[in-house]
Amino acid sequence: MCSRFENKESGISIFEKLKKDSMGNFILEADEDTKKINIAPTNRIISVFRNKKDEYSIKNVFWGIQFDKQAKSPIIFNSRIETISEKKYWKQVFSKSRCLIPATAFYEWKEINKTKIPHKIEISGNEIFYIASIFIKSDDNIYNSMITTTPNKYIKPIHNRMPVILGTQEALDFLEAEPEKAMKFCKPFDEKVEMKIEIAEEILTEKQKKALQ
Repeated sequence: MCSRFENKESGISIFEKLKKDSMGNFILEADEDTKKINIAPTNRIISVFRNKKDEYSIKNVFWGIQFDKQAKSPIIFNSRIETISEKKYWKQVFSKSRCLIPATAFYEWKEINKTKIPHKIEISGNEIFYIASIFIKSDDNIYNSMITTTPNKYIKPIHNRMPVILGTQEALDFLEAEPEKAMKFCKPFDEKVEMKIEIAEEILTEKQKKALQ
């Protein structure tokens, strides 16, 4: 499960990076400041969408799919690739409604001294990466959910799931690909690329700080 992440980039900086690093036409529609660290489900976030071949848009959306707010149904902020591949409804969503969540890091919690401590995970040599996601539209808003897979060797000691992480070109290929081919992108992150993991000092609570003393 990934319940928090970081994105220190803005809509405009992501727009500029994509235009510089990739072929295609990019349209900036993200028009508000969003939270930078410790981003949580239901927060407004930045996401990248495919409009048509080689045309993409960058928008503000909500993180987490909730089908019945009045009944307080669960907020689906992570979607297991195994469930997507097995369940007809989710397979259809994946087929037609994929997007990307830009991130500069994500957080997982590991128990230290009987207290769960947040750890920040970054990709060495990559100031930004993209998390494969699915989305639905409801009430003129867009709600998305990160796709998760089994952990690689870096994440396994911390958690039994990890988000599907993609580099820039791989991320755009994921959006362009036919559904069956897109599924193949949803695997643990390449273990040949180092993942930097350290205690997330910037989001520690007082109780967590005391546990580390």
